[in-house]
Amino acid sequence: MSLLSFLRHRLAPSRRRRFALGLLRGLPARERAIAVERLLDQPVTVDTRHGPIRFLNHGRGCSKRALSLPTKEPDSLTWIDGMAPGSIFWDIGANVGVLALYAARRGDLEVWAFEPAAVNFYSLAANCELNELPASVRCLQLGFGAENALADLHVSQLRPACSFTFREKPDGGPGGKQRKHYPYRQAVEIWAVDDFIDRHGLDCPNYLKIDVPGMTPEILAGARRTLARPELREVQIEVREQGPGGRRVTAMLAPLGFEVVRRHRKRDGITQGDLVFAKPRQRRAEAMRRYSDAAD
Repeated sequence: MSLLSFLRHRLAPSRRRRFALGLLRGLPARERAIAVERLLDQPVTVDTRHGPIRFLNHGRGCSKRALSLPTKEPDSLTWIDGMAPGSIFWDIGANVGVLALYAARRGDLEVWAFEPAAVNFYSLAANCELNELPASVRCLQLGFGAENALADLHVSQLRPACSFTFREKPDGGPGGKQRKHYPYRQAVEIWAVDDFIDRHGLDCPNYLKIDVPGMTPEILAGARRTLARPELREVQIEVREQGPGGRRVTAMLAPLGFEVVRRHRKRDGITQGDLVFAKPRQRRAEAMRRYSDAAD
């Protein structure tokens, strides 16, 4: 029996990890660096309906996000599957790019992924390279808020794929789970969405996903002109509908014609995860215009 076969079949997972870690620690620094580099060359591959997606296996968090792609947020995948071909999708708070890569793998969407944390942006850009998608996904390391500014992100560059916050004290996540707080700070360039689009002459996104703990109201405040544009069809936000954040977000979007049209669930089928807002009246008006044009 080979050593690899013995480790795989005779040792429990926890003992396998300790054994492998002991081997790596016993190597001289240069050889250990080479071994780690070779390990990073072995990505995690996840099969999807649009084809396989490869993820940099840069730690437990990265592996967990990759392997949970089909099951953690199935409603978000369905939402992306339903986007109109040729649309522009913005992923604000992309983390390592799970949803952005899934959207890009469709092959008929223009995807923009924004991630402020340096450790996660590295994985995001690397994942695009692994999947040969750099031309399909525009990755930018920046954040969005109510106005153009510099802000401090509480982060650990040693914890890839984690969720970080700009708040001094993190708020609770969906389901009331308390988010971990990191004392180290990373300076981040913040833009108002409206100013960012105007400054760079960009087309308005058609679909917008926002997953930035504690910053959603500020992001919406800096995107009022964009949200009012007819090109923007739907917005997905990670927020608890019945919590203070959910009520505030709903109140901000209602005057712009947005209503909650879908409530996404986590994989347990019970916990409410994301809300999808759309302009039902606008969609009906557009359908009537298309019908009238076809009749003429």
